[in-house]
Amino acid sequence: MNRYITCLLLSAVMLHADEFDPADNTIVLGKRVGLIKPGMTDADIERGYGKKNLKNMGLPGPEGSTFPGAKLFEGTDRELEIVWDPEKEGKKVVFDIRIIGKAWTFENGLKAGMSIEEVEKINGRPFKVAGFSWDYGGYANFEGGKLEAKLSVRFNPSMEEIPEYLMGDKQIASTDKKLRAVKPKVEEGVTVFMR
Repeated sequence: MNRYITCLLLSAVMLHADEFDPADNTIVLGKRVGLIKPGMTDADIERGYGKKNLKNMGLPGPEGSTFPGAKLFEGTDRELEIVWDPEKEGKKVVFDIRIIGKAWTFENGLKAGMSIEEVEKINGRPFKVAGFSWDYGGYANFEGGKLEAKLSVRFNPSMEEIPEYLMGDKQIASTDKKLRAVKPKVEEGVTVFMR
């Protein structure tokens, strides 16, 4: 009987250790970024990664705006920017996580520098990209694909000369030949939605 209880306790400890491995840098869309899961608070993150590693601050947003948030592992290859849920004032609940450090890896293989064609394979279908040369330029719209409502990816053209047709507030199909001709690549700083 004692042996049975010991085995159960060891199994529970091992399961708990795997679930909260602070060295895990894997991103599983819709589930977790490392040990950070939807609904977690700043206190949960501090418990998992250490209070000294989480620094609350205003994070830059579009058009000069800022968001209440924090940096985790600032200045390291594990750096993350965490935006707190604006609907839950007074509580610091994870809303979005921007991947800054290069140590983080997506379980599905997504990474900075990927082409539109490579991202189409991960998404399971074509998508749309906002025209370039404005605040929201280059952002992907994955509506109807595997990546829909899971993350925000921005593409930057690899060419200096961008045709007028590809600029401004419009949506362009990822299959568009003119878009593919400027060889857009996934920009650093993919944002993972934790809502």
